Amino acid sequence: MDLVAVKADLQAISQARILFAHQSVGRNILDGVRDLVRETGVTLRIERFDEGTQAPAGPGLFHVQVGRNGVPDTKIASFGQLLASDGGFDVALLKLCYEDVARDAQGQDGLLGRYESMVSQVSAASPGTRLVHVTTPVRSQAPGWKTPLKRLLGREIEGDADNALRNAYNQSLLARFGDGKALVFDLARIESTLPDGRRSSFDHDGKPVHTLAPDYTDDGGHLNEAGRRHAAAAFVRTLAQALQRQPAG
Repeated sequence: MDLVAVKADLQAISQARILFAHQSVGRNILDGVRDLVRETGVTLRIERFDEGTQAPAGPGLFHVQVGRNGVPDTKIASFGQLLASDGGFDVALLKLCYEDVARDAQGQDGLLGRYESMVSQVSAASPGTRLVHVTTPVRSQAPGWKTPLKRLLGREIEGDADNALRNAYNQSLLARFGDGKALVFDLARIESTLPDGRRSSFDHDGKPVHTLAPDYTDDGGHLNEAGRRHAAAAFVRTLAQALQRQPAG
């Protein structure tokens, strides 16, 4: 990690007003940002506010836990309402949870379409806000010798189908908003990219399904110290890049 570059990114975003709507993996990323702030000595205001209230005035990285895990429409609606009532953010992003894209998630069908609809409404109502789109985080494979043995025998492994759904959603989101069309914080890619550049994955129907690298987690879903620092560096880089773009309006 290039701490000189990280420091420059932190300095850039410290002067902006940023909204980050999230749940638990978002807390991990923010803890990583705090780690980087301490290492670089940059002064960055990181402040939480409650859902249903207004974010504080002035510059800062303001974050709020929105909706309920497993019910992604509650998060999309809350994020849209936040920006409808306060269009004064320079950058805003909503991170869904891995529980929001899974077989037992409520309202998963047509999820990207409903997200797109909210984005269109927010872009029209708050043209000065740069929206950053976020891929859904993934989970790690079950550790131990049983997992490769089950794969060899062609047996279903707990969590594989859900990770396949998350990968499919992320591919659709990247097809819609990636390739320079808009700025994307590809959290799933960051989580699955090992320190040596390889990606943690398994094959499903002849296609790779990317998973959270074991180096970055202690419980299979959340980020440990190494993971949160790795994700935080990419997070502040993406925010700094967003500030270099012209707002939609």
